[in-house]
Amino acid sequence: MRVDDIAVGGLMTHVLIVEDREENRTLLKMLLVANGYRVTVAGDGMQALDAARRDRPDVIVSDVQMPNMDGFTLCRHWMQDAALRAIPFIFYSGTYVRADDQKLAFALGAVRYLIKPVETAVFLEELRQVLKHWAGRDAPELAAPLDDATSHALHGQALARKLEDKMAQLEAVNRQLRASEEKYRRIYENLQDVYVEARLDGTILEMSPKVATLSKGQYKSEDLVGTSVDALYADAPYGDAIQEAIRQRGQAIDVKSVFRNRDGSLVPCSVSAAIVRGVDGELKTAATWRDITGRSKTDREPVDDETQFRSLLEQWFTGIVVIQDQRLAYCNPRAAEILGYASAAELIDKDPSSISAARDVAAAAEALGRMLEKEEGPVSCAFVAARQDGSIIELELQGIRGTYLGQSAILGVIQSIAWK
Repeated sequence: MRVDDIAVGGLMTHVLIVEDREENRTLLKMLLVANGYRVTVAGDGMQALDAARRDRPDVIVSDVQMPNMDGFTLCRHWMQDAALRAIPFIFYSGTYVRADDQKLAFALGAVRYLIKPVETAVFLEELRQVLKHWAGRDAPELAAPLDDATSHALHGQALARKLEDKMAQLEAVNRQLRASEEKYRRIYENLQDVYVEARLDGTILEMSPKVATLSKGQYKSEDLVGTSVDALYADAPYGDAIQEAIRQRGQAIDVKSVFRNRDGSLVPCSVSAAIVRGVDGELKTAATWRDITGRSKTDREPVDDETQFRSLLEQWFTGIVVIQDQRLAYCNPRAAEILGYASAAELIDKDPSSISAARDVAAAAEALGRMLEKEEGPVSCAFVAARQDGSIIELELQGIRGTYLGQSAILGVIQSIAWK
């Protein structure tokens, strides 16, 4: 008789899965059912105790980190219950992975401590071995359950270790963020063009230090934040030509304008701009101003759209992508960094859904398809992406329909949902 068929009363072996993440519960259940097991699932320790007392399992497989009642507390209650403590308890965790965590699990009465991820064949073999040994003559002796004081002390130590790990991870992330912020701050402060962000009503949110050069010392960036950008244009009210270009093409490239200085003197400029969504979700205008004083007539002829587009977008601190014909036609360096790629060139021509995590490919393809079918107005979708190093990241893509190199395209901003 196969181990899979060992059961009470001739029924299939009954496994209780305790896991707070629905996708993990579903995958484990599918695996076990496909291999001949009967499965009950629970989302936390309290649900697991209720389920086990209603329908006694032959073995329990539990995560550690869960809401309401975690796996260690569940194991302690399990071993204190005379009707349940004879049922083998297996931990399956990807967060509590230190040797001390495993020692606590075994001290509480667990018979196995598996660290995620485990190969399917290995997981099934471990389960079979536990059932075989528990059902046979060589079933292990049941140790006396830990007293509450000892159990609480060991559990507290495990939680403290986990907190230390989380704090170390957070500090590592903060170091990376500080390094990234410093890198982009240096780029920002050394831009040859003036960079300006404004609300859609024209209120200036940010102005790069280069405005002091453009204005020949008459303005500093801090003088202009909070004022209206309209006052800086000597020609038509702010937004007329630029907003029309954005409406028609998704961006304004090399639109001629005139900057009005504090003393009334005028500086001819080339303006490139687009509507972007900030990390706070607010739509705003991001633009660069370039002093074109002294350009010859020939010099003032606009260069091709792609060159101007890259000149503008590759300086931005937000991930920018262009999706055209269901492929990535353009990514700026920040987008490549978010996705974990060394260069944007590695992403060009990829199907956007192909960078989604394996578990999310179908959903991502469907969401992107719906977005691409929308012919006007803002578009958005969220998906889980697989970074080049194998890690995953939850992303949101917000964009508008415009044109790129003369063809219809989605021009969008990508950002990590965790950073919003």
